[in-house]
Amino acid sequence: MTNESSSPSAEMALNARILDFKSKVNGRAYRLFVSIPTRRPTPAEGHAVVYLIDGNLHFGIAVDTARIQACWPDVIDPVVVGIGYPTDSVSTALELRMIDLTTPISEERLKKGFIAKMPHPSEGWGGMDNYFRIIEEEIKPRIEALVSINKQEQVLMGHSLGGLTTLHALFRYTDSFQQFVAISPSIWYNDRAVLAHEEAFSSRVRSGQVKARALITVGEMESTFRFVPGLPAGEQDFRDMTEECRMVPNVEELGVRLSALANSQFEVETLVHAGDDHNMVPPAGIARGIKFSMRR
Repeated sequence: MTNESSSPSAEMALNARILDFKSKVNGRAYRLFVSIPTRRPTPAEGHAVVYLIDGNLHFGIAVDTARIQACWPDVIDPVVVGIGYPTDSVSTALELRMIDLTTPISEERLKKGFIAKMPHPSEGWGGMDNYFRIIEEEIKPRIEALVSINKQEQVLMGHSLGGLTTLHALFRYTDSFQQFVAISPSIWYNDRAVLAHEEAFSSRVRSGQVKARALITVGEMESTFRFVPGLPAGEQDFRDMTEECRMVPNVEELGVRLSALANSQFEVETLVHAGDDHNMVPPAGIARGIKFSMRR
């Protein structure tokens, strides 16, 4: 006969704390999934923290990956905060994120290209600036009231539109985080509008005003056309999407430009995950992101 315990792990994602709140910025409901490390004493300067976009989708992967990597003494064990919504529906979470993780786009542009055939959020696109305000004004204060945080060890991490949001933060809200992990960023969105902020960011880097580290990753197969019968769009639609998005070239080209700016205060790494497509890449990107941001 064996002794078995039904107590949840104090270290893995299933022990997450859940904080629900209604934003005063946009009046919408949010859910924070919070995992606080217990293996080591709280550092005197406070815990490093990973703010993870799309908490409903990727929180478990991020927490369990962070805790496993932190078994090694040279890896920081961070607080992981998944930013999500009070729903257990994947489709609902996917619709809500399209509001928060996009910048404004014209009705005319929404009628062009493959985006015209995508499902559109009922509340419209373009809530990203409010999303950044919510992180700074409503999410960070709640986390800092819950657990001691080292404000010099803050990471923003996101995939797809979350990766796009992470790039926007790198370019426009650089001082809000010290490290940025953009996994398969949707640079294509709105005719690559995010790149309009690149020149100003580059000037700040060259003048020594930026202190940050950035990891940008993408799956090798994301620019390879692949059609699966039964999907809600036709073969030509998926071919058009693959060509328009240019997922791998966009990341590689941006990586070359940003790498040319590297100095003692700004570090950037670009990685293509062999054999992965857009849906497969989050675990690999998150694992590499934890290594990049937490290993010393």
